[in-house]
Amino acid sequence: MDNTQDLFQYESLAFFGKINASISHELKNVMAIISETAGLLSDLSDMASIGSPVAPDMLNSCTASIAEEIERGFTTIRQMNRFSHSVDHPVQSVNLADVLELVVNLAGYLSIAGKTRLKPCEGVNPVVLTCPFLLQAITYQALVAVFKNADPGGEITISIQPQNDLAWGIIFSGVNVTEFQGFPDTNTQRMAESIGVDICWECTAGRLEIEVPQTLERVQPQQTSTAIPNSVSGQ
Repeated sequence: MDNTQDLFQYESLAFFGKINASISHELKNVMAIISETAGLLSDLSDMASIGSPVAPDMLNSCTASIAEEIERGFTTIRQMNRFSHSVDHPVQSVNLADVLELVVNLAGYLSIAGKTRLKPCEGVNPVVLTCPFLLQAITYQALVAVFKNADPGGEITISIQPQNDLAWGIIFSGVNVTEFQGFPDTNTQRMAESIGVDICWECTAGRLEIEVPQTLERVQPQQTSTAIPNSVSGQ
């Protein structure tokens, strides 16, 4: 548990900064489009003031664009607030489906983001006792690695499945490559070990699996995860 606290307080700070940077970039894009559209509305207003005809469709298009970007901005802020509150409690019970939804939304702000499809967890309630922030960091880095390794025009299916009575699996399917590189790096692997998460790349099945224990209490202080194949670790 002490190791989890250390990682929570120090190494994960870089991840927090990375997410905030991507969110601020998204909000900057929103403001830029609103500013440009407002400028166009100002030009149309000037045209109307000197008697030049202004098509109503142009005005409607501008106002609709501004309204759309405002809603996009509010949605981004809601995601930012959800992410920010993930550090309120170092260890707590969370629903994996909620964690996964937030991570997919946050990764969607990246320029390398591809198409993803979240498969519903039908008939199950994937609740685990863990460090939400570290689990988000691990899952986010996994999704980024999947985007980098998957076919540009492909679609990644993400699902949550029970692995056994003691763990849930987050499954990334549709990664059709013969060798998976760049994940996990050393810091991500340390985070995973600290909360008992195991990472496995199944080449023949074309999927990446993240196994999450149902409770952090089952993780022993000196426990490490199962050795990761070289094709995953990049060694």
